[in-house]
Amino acid sequence: MTKKMVIISSIMLVIVSMSVIVIIVALPIIQSFIDYNAVEEEVKSANRDEIQQFMGDMEKGIEKEITVARRFYGGRSSLASNAPEEPKGWVIYHLRSVYDEAAKESWIEVTPDLSRFKQSKDEPIDVITSRQQCGYISLKKDPEYIDDPGTFMLTECFHRWEYELKK
Repeated sequence: MTKKMVIISSIMLVIVSMSVIVIIVALPIIQSFIDYNAVEEEVKSANRDEIQQFMGDMEKGIEKEITVARRFYGGRSSLASNAPEEPKGWVIYHLRSVYDEAAKESWIEVTPDLSRFKQSKDEPIDVITSRQQCGYISLKKDPEYIDDPGTFMLTECFHRWEYELKK
């Protein structure tokens, strides 16, 4: 082999090696992107207007069902190597308002779906893990921020006073 052929062979070997490394590094990222997009297409989450409509209908004694999904992106909370790992995936709550005509009271039956959610070991968040009842949905706003759209909270729940529903 000539010197020129050895150099070309070496360059091709480096290019192939770099391509393999890029594929190995990029594959998990591509896979997680595909998984998230599949869930987005599959889960129709109620938007803010639909949640407010649900709240209004519940006050009127109208029974209704909606699904609210919240996405967590995972990863580390900062670039520091010792930064805590954050939760990843989807928290999905199926909500059904129930009205008792005799008692003139309503409540929400919450059925969680955590099959696509991975809790953080470092900084776990409060989620409803089993079916339970909550009294109502409230809208919490930060008074320091004028433009804060608020966070919908499931309130007066069986296991805890409130859970974050959707920002």
